[in-house]
Parts: sequence; C-alpha cells; structure tokens
Amino acid sequence: MASTQTWSEGNGTNAGTETTSRAEANWKNVDDSTTAYSSSPITAGNNSFSKYQAIKYAGTFNSLSALTYKVSTNAPGTGLSVVAAVITAATPATPTTTATGDSAASTTGTSANFVHTNTWSSVFAAGSATGGPNDATSWYGQAYRTQLQTTGSAAPGDITSVTITATWTES
Repeated sequence: MASTQTWSEGNGTNAGTETTSRAEANWKNVDDSTTAYSSSPITAGNNSFSKYQAIKYAGTFNSLSALTYKVSTNAPGTGLSVVAAVITAATPATPTTTATGDSAASTTGTSANFVHTNTWSSVFAAGSATGGPNDATSWYGQAYRTQLQTTGSAAPGDITSVTITATWTES
C-alpha cells in the first residue's frame, strides 16, 4: 500500500482556482495553466506571473513526513533566476508579475508541511483541516510559489528546463 501523487496548480484570485493532474508548469506572462507559454512570452527585464503548485496525495498510507520541494537549477540561463518559497498562509496571494521577494529557489530542498483537506477542496483555498490519513479525503503539501525573474540581459527564446521535485517519507 502506498500513496499516489499528482501536482496541482492554483491560479486566479488568491490562487483559488485549482487545476489538478498537472504534467508541466510553464512560467509565462499570463496567470493560467492552459495558455501555451509561447503565446504569452516573458520579455527581458520582466517577471513571469508567480506560480502556485502543490503535490496532492491520495491512496493508502499510515503517515507522511519530511516533505521538501527543490528545483534542478535556479539559474536556467544568463539574466534568469528562479525564486521560490513554501507558502504558509492559509490563503495564497493572487499571482502577479510583481517580484515576489522570495529567495533563490533551493536546489537541495525547502521544507514544507502537509495540509489535510476535508473541509475544502484544495490547498489553494481557505479553510480548516481535521481528520487523519486514509479517510477518503485529500492531503496536500503546502503550496510552493515560484517565479521566473529576468534582467535586461536575458536572451529571447526557450530556457533550459527546470524540474521541480517533491520528496517525502511515507509509511
């Protein structure tokens, strides 16, 4: 018996619109999960919209612990940086192109907590959590906010791929 996991993304007001089962997460100049990044490019000297993502757990497990998020690189090209933070607020901010103020995304792991959701549908909406594992509700990792920030020296075109990884201990 083991948990199953999918990635979710939060967009819109307070990142409250959840798109589940995300296979990719492109930084772009629009706050949604469906527009092709090539249709909403980020120009040099500007930032992407901030992106809120969380790993969602289901299945059968006794406990989850030691969750971390990390990126494969926080400097995917000249004039480019990826910043990130685990969001501890009950309600995330609305995604924007304003610099988040977050630090460089960790390539070794940033600790996050788990959020049990049986009184709301998503980690991207406000509510309170009660209950325990294996009760036919969902568990999420806290939301992970990322943003691609650029300087005027950023080259046009695609960037080096950045992989976001979640790790945890399960029993």
